[in-house]
Amino acid sequence: MKEKLRTEFSSRQSMVEPDFELYYYTDNNLHRVNTHKHDYYEILFFLEGDVTSVIDDSTYKLEPGDLIIVPPGIFHYSHINTGKVPYRRFTLWISNSFFKKMVSLDHSFGYLEKPVVQEKRYHFHLDHIASSNIQSKILRLLESMHYDEFGKHVHESLCCCDVLLTINQMLYEQDHPYELKEGQSLAESLFNYIKIHIDEDISLESLAKTFYISKYYISHLFKQHVGMSVHQYIIKKRLQLVCGAILSDTDITKACEQAGFKNYSNFYRAFVKEYGMSPKEFKEKHRIEPAR
Repeated sequence: MKEKLRTEFSSRQSMVEPDFELYYYTDNNLHRVNTHKHDYYEILFFLEGDVTSVIDDSTYKLEPGDLIIVPPGIFHYSHINTGKVPYRRFTLWISNSFFKKMVSLDHSFGYLEKPVVQEKRYHFHLDHIASSNIQSKILRLLESMHYDEFGKHVHESLCCCDVLLTINQMLYEQDHPYELKEGQSLAESLFNYIKIHIDEDISLESLAKTFYISKYYISHLFKQHVGMSVHQYIIKKRLQLVCGAILSDTDITKACEQAGFKNYSNFYRAFVKEYGMSPKEFKEKHRIEPAR
């Protein structure tokens, strides 16, 4: 995997594919690309480097976990300030026609137009949980594009839709901080609460106290909706976050702590049980190495 997924940078600024293109770049010296615009959406997920991005009339010093979204018709360019650290990023191009098709299927795909097009906000910083989540989904799309498999094109489209929907969800959640809403089902409230507080000490007892309901009723809801206990659900969600963090080259012990695991031995056993390999083996199997 590793080297196969990396693309040599090209100054080409036009799409070849009709719907979307995804690239993983790592550069110490970037070929100069003058200020330009294009007729598709460009989404850049920044991993590493000393880079400044200029979009319209705004300048952004990028930090790991930053998401840049440039809509059609907006002038922009990026430049490397120093080449001591490789400029590593994922670049996703989505054609305007594909974007509109997704929005016609469900308006949720188009939420990003509010902050990006209407409010002219192009730069978004993601916390470590959101960053790990989006990176794992981007990698899934990238792997799908580089390997032949049954239903390849359908799987690619599904993965791209997953990335696009996840980005919209993240932007929506940044604009609408979590609160218990009238009319929201109890199950939805519980799942959302766990998602937001996943790195904290959450238990069946603490959920019962927070929501003022019986822990036995909460257990029943989880069995009914996800077929597992509260504890099993929390562990599964934390493991998913760890996987995303590992893929972004986060230290395994740090990733474990960030996801809310308090004991490494318990985390290790849960990881091996879920994925059939150790965290180190998972990292070696799936990570992308920067160019040397």
